[in-house]
Amino acid sequence: MIEEQKTIRDSIHGDIKLEGFFLELIDTPEIQRLYNIKQLGLAYLVFPGAHHTRFEHSLGTYKIASQAAETLGIDKYEGDLVKCAALLHDIGHGPFSHTLEFILRNTLDVDHEDLTEKLIMGEYEISDLDEKKIISSPTVSEVLRKNNIDQKEISEIIRGKNHKKSYLCQLLNSAIDVDQLDYLIRDAYYTGVAYGMIDIERFIRTLEIFDNRLVVKRKGVSVVENILMARTLMYSSVYFHKTVRIAELMLSKAIEMLPETEPFEFFKMIDSELITDLKKMGSYQHLIVTSLKFRKLFKQAYSVSESNLNEQRIKIVKSLENVKLRREKEKEFEDSLNIPKGHIIIDVPYQELHHAEPRINQTDIIILDKGKTKTLDNFTPVAGAIRSRVIPDWIVMIVTDEKYRDIVSEKAEKILFR
Repeated sequence: MIEEQKTIRDSIHGDIKLEGFFLELIDTPEIQRLYNIKQLGLAYLVFPGAHHTRFEHSLGTYKIASQAAETLGIDKYEGDLVKCAALLHDIGHGPFSHTLEFILRNTLDVDHEDLTEKLIMGEYEISDLDEKKIISSPTVSEVLRKNNIDQKEISEIIRGKNHKKSYLCQLLNSAIDVDQLDYLIRDAYYTGVAYGMIDIERFIRTLEIFDNRLVVKRKGVSVVENILMARTLMYSSVYFHKTVRIAELMLSKAIEMLPETEPFEFFKMIDSELITDLKKMGSYQHLIVTSLKFRKLFKQAYSVSESNLNEQRIKIVKSLENVKLRREKEKEFEDSLNIPKGHIIIDVPYQELHHAEPRINQTDIIILDKGKTKTLDNFTPVAGAIRSRVIPDWIVMIVTDEKYRDIVSEKAEKILFR
């Protein structure tokens, strides 16, 4: 009997085949919702082609995980686990992906991985009651239970916490993994930059399981260098592009300035729902949504790198990683310069960046050479150079409406460091 299967045509990987219970998973509301969440948030305001979605990325990650499992000779059950983890790893993302992640952490003390785990374990639902009356598809948790797939193991693989099967975790959560491989290639393709040329097939062929760990054979060092450089350049040129960052800060500020009593579960929404609802929630929110719609963005009034500050000033900037202190400093700017509330945004990005992507400076890749394992640093200076590179260029940036830009620029240092 021929098993039912479906083939989805992907712009990056070509045909992606799904069969068995993966056909059920792909039809769950958690996965289908990802069709409506942009992979790169508001980056399309700078890179017009960047309208690709979390759904595409999840499929691509599944595809690479499938290739890796087959090449490594992983048994079917373990292969299904890692493919499930790859397909489901982003189902907890809210609208515009990472854009609003820090609000989740600061208000609910959770991130998208926490929400992903809750969805996998069946502790949380993405659909409201009205939606459930219309859709009849089972949830991710129900599909996994029906097919005897260990939900806890999948969550542990996504979080990188399954120490009994370290190589499975490493496939999805390590210095170089299938998640990063897909998003680097996919994001480079849709933004049109030239940094995502990675030979995935060659990299996978150099992988090996050694002492329960995933290692890279010596001949794979050059492709590892290529991947690490691509990641660094994508973060500096795309993910933390100054104008993209400003748009993200504006949207975050609009949500942050909602009344605290407002019951607003934005993390359940898709992109269009958030924008539609937010526009109706106050004059400031209407202003920001309209500004984003017509690309009338705030402007950078002040920016400085860590290398241009003395120790005392660096300490002051670092203190602003505390949200409460940062908001107090923004109010100080507004009061001193007679600027309306919400029109000064101070960005101290380091902590947020490393929460969103803790792998950004990771180079702890084990190389297998003549039967012995060594670190990547033994073979190339690239690893050390990447760890020493500072992303983004600024340690602090102040943005404001264009009409206040000159006065903020003139007074920025005096107010920021007093």
